[in-house]
Amino acid sequence: MITPEFSKLYNVGNRDSITATTSPEDIDPRGLVLMLEPPSSRETYVMGIDPTVGIVTWDRHFKTRDDLRTDNGAIEIIRLGRDGKPDVQVCEYAAPIDPEDLADVANMLGRLYAGSDDMGQCLCVIEVYPGPGLLTQRKMIAHLGYTNMFVWKYLDSMSVKMSTSLGWQSSPKSVRDLWIRGTRHITLDKVKVLSPYLAEELAHCEADELKMTAKASSGKHDDRVRAFLMAIWAAHDWSYQVEPITTEVTTVKKPNWQSSDISLAKMYDEWADWFSDVIQEGQ
Repeated sequence: MITPEFSKLYNVGNRDSITATTSPEDIDPRGLVLMLEPPSSRETYVMGIDPTVGIVTWDRHFKTRDDLRTDNGAIEIIRLGRDGKPDVQVCEYAAPIDPEDLADVANMLGRLYAGSDDMGQCLCVIEVYPGPGLLTQRKMIAHLGYTNMFVWKYLDSMSVKMSTSLGWQSSPKSVRDLWIRGTRHITLDKVKVLSPYLAEELAHCEADELKMTAKASSGKHDDRVRAFLMAIWAAHDWSYQVEPITTEVTTVKKPNWQSSDISLAKMYDEWADWFSDVIQEGQ
């Protein structure tokens, strides 16, 4: 349970916290900014965004039961762990708003959680294909001056190359890799999930064995999950990395029998003694 001591829910455009007397579990969180940790100028943050078509002019003060079925535009911000410590989810926003309105919220949060970035903007990764994410990205860059965007990378033969495309592009392969690497990161406790709403979406993801990925169960959403996993991916730039595996290497001085004048019988004796020593060292 996330308590008011550890997090605050803010209405966009309203500076007052609304969790002083109400538990987050009793609140419809759509349209609210969930701040799980205050921003710090010494940290590094990454923002993942999953836009949706949404509802034009949607407002939480005029929400209805029917709009619960509409997918949310989601924003997830994580803080990168240092010195072996895990990443931490620090901020979340989700609402069924249109992609250009989502750009305004993302611009505000990305600058708030700029951290140590010299541009005053945390790295932002937006799903631009398929879907309406390109509208979000265009507004953030052209109208709001937000330029710290994730650059799409692709694997060409055995090397990773930069492209000229900004944002995340979903395909069967990229979605599969996103899910596999992201859930591994979560399972190994390399990231802390603090939002009960994100945790609920993760719990309702159903595995698709054929596609080796997962999707939201019937009647549920996975918008927060997609934004969260993209933020993790961009934060660790997994397109470039090969996971290191530590292997113990032992060296053994082997005799060069061909360069010696040893007899066949003596060679067999020497080989038996050497092999016995190797077996004892391995026990």
